Amino acid sequence: MQDKIYIVPAYALIGLVMALWPSFATGMGMLSPAQLLSEPGREGGPAWWKIGALTIGALCMLWITDESLRASMVLAFGLTAIGASISARRLDATALLAGFIALCASAALLWWDHRRGTPGVSGYQLVIFVLVTSAVVRLLTYEGTLGRTGSVFTWIFVYSCVAGVLTFSTGIFDDGQTTRLAWHHWGAYVGPAELLLSGAAIFHDFPAQYGFGPTALIAGVCGTDCWYGMYFIAGFATLAYSILIAVLALALARDRWWMRLTVLILCLAVSFAWSGYPIHASTPMATPSVSGLRFLPAAVLLTYLFFVQDIGRSKTKVLVAQALWMLGVLWSPESAFYVTFLWWPYYLFVRSGQGGVYARVKAAIMPGANLLGALVLLVAGFVGIYALIYHETPTVYGFLAYAIDPPGPLPINWHGAIWYFILITALGVATLVYLWRRSGDTPAFRRGFLVLLLSYSASSYFVLGRSHDNNLLNVLPFFLLVLLSVIAVAESRFLAGTSALMAAALLGWLPLFGWQAWHQDLVSGGLLQFNPRIDEKFGSQQMDLGFPMDARRAIDYINRRYDEPVTVLDNLWRLLRSTPPRAWSAINGPENYTFMPSERRQEFLVLTAAALRRTGWVVVSHRFPADPWLADFDTAYRRDSVVEFGSYYAIRYVPKTQ
Repeated sequence: MQDKIYIVPAYALIGLVMALWPSFATGMGMLSPAQLLSEPGREGGPAWWKIGALTIGALCMLWITDESLRASMVLAFGLTAIGASISARRLDATALLAGFIALCASAALLWWDHRRGTPGVSGYQLVIFVLVTSAVVRLLTYEGTLGRTGSVFTWIFVYSCVAGVLTFSTGIFDDGQTTRLAWHHWGAYVGPAELLLSGAAIFHDFPAQYGFGPTALIAGVCGTDCWYGMYFIAGFATLAYSILIAVLALALARDRWWMRLTVLILCLAVSFAWSGYPIHASTPMATPSVSGLRFLPAAVLLTYLFFVQDIGRSKTKVLVAQALWMLGVLWSPESAFYVTFLWWPYYLFVRSGQGGVYARVKAAIMPGANLLGALVLLVAGFVGIYALIYHETPTVYGFLAYAIDPPGPLPINWHGAIWYFILITALGVATLVYLWRRSGDTPAFRRGFLVLLLSYSASSYFVLGRSHDNNLLNVLPFFLLVLLSVIAVAESRFLAGTSALMAAALLGWLPLFGWQAWHQDLVSGGLLQFNPRIDEKFGSQQMDLGFPMDARRAIDYINRRYDEPVTVLDNLWRLLRSTPPRAWSAINGPENYTFMPSERRQEFLVLTAAALRRTGWVVVSHRFPADPWLADFDTAYRRDSVVEFGSYYAIRYVPKTQ
């Protein structure tokens, strides 16, 4: 997209400054944003200046988010901000305006509402929003002394039980839309895993949309049925990821029962509800790339760095961190960016020296060389082992195919959820500057620095990839950690109150979700249903869910007469379940190749045809523009026969190498 030409360098430059400034900061006097926007009547300049600046900011936010706001919502935001900004019977004007800006930004998260073209927020939903958001803000910022709780392990155990039910419950898959989502998104993982099992060389003969880690994991444990194994792999990754988010969130919360309860409810909301496609709320299990299978390695590294102290003084601790970083790099190209942006700046910071900028730059040379040396060793080791196994080396495009040609790229909606991300980043940076000026390098500063680094890097999933507003919702668990970090350490009511409102809104908006599938699941008693054989819905015997009658006749004919594998080309982009896996071409699941240039598809088809030497069928809808795809197959295979089945036809392809 054209806008990415400007977005990429801006995103990189901001990230570079954010990542490196603590390593080279010399403690020179400067006015921090927290001081600049402190409460009226205190240090930081005349109150009218601050109020004027925030008023302009509020008007700008109203103009920017006009697509997602209505008069009733603006009134509700005003009432909520007033309630949150009153303290000791005194109205804080700066906190009120900042809170109003935060609530406007939170409304931009509701992409499905303002794209309907008709008002989607009713009066009673706004009343619930005001009540819930106001209550949650008070719970997050209440400074009471009573209510200490017991061991944090009890809270995590209870949370894990609830999260486990939400993760592994299969009653939700009785909803047809949830099953169709899972079929498409699971196939994008299973297709490359089946090719890997078949003997084709990953990153040479075929690319892997979600990286080496998930593909190798699925292929290594699924046995003869990768669809069945996918349920457990996606489930445990989703559950582990949500538990780590909860552990980190509790570490940032005060030891009060109301605070911990509120924080854990927020963790469930961002890990399951907001990541479960809110327009038709289901479960992140249906789309596992929005949860653990994408973010788990980065979350593991963050958790380790979060709790391990004095890591710069222990070689053993550094080696463990390096090992976790290597795991993240090998997991996927996206994960490689997340963990590198998290570990490298943090390591440089904990190893930074004292004194002026020159002294700090000099002190960073050796740690920087260590990091680069580890990268060289990792790449050399991976390529060496790869060459021993396949007698080939991976190609650059094979490894970076989906970064070079991202699936479904969209321009950024500058009236949408990006402002929630921008505001959170600004709050996190302002709090870090405030902490640095107040107390320098402390555990609180390090934790805030870590969560901000991962929040910013994980947002590349939206900023640099498929910039649909819903993709930014999948990063909300890391956003929540930034907000909780600000609430925990910022003394400025501007920073803490604004962050509390942004976090509370995540619960206040829940009534606007499409809960039909979960309602039906609860009514039918399916919440406690755990049947891992949901994969059978994706097989040739249950194709009525996804394929018309003519496609089913074609597949049944091929199975009966030839017993050869089938690839279907129509608008559904679905991979057929097979046991054992029957990969025969690079396009083992066309959903992985829809946005790849034709010449690249041809390269992979030629390579897998030579490697696998298998005959297969392509079943094509007459309504599908299949000519470019069939031309790609023709470069590596010859057409042996063509059979008509009404609205579909089937072509038998034999490798030209046979």
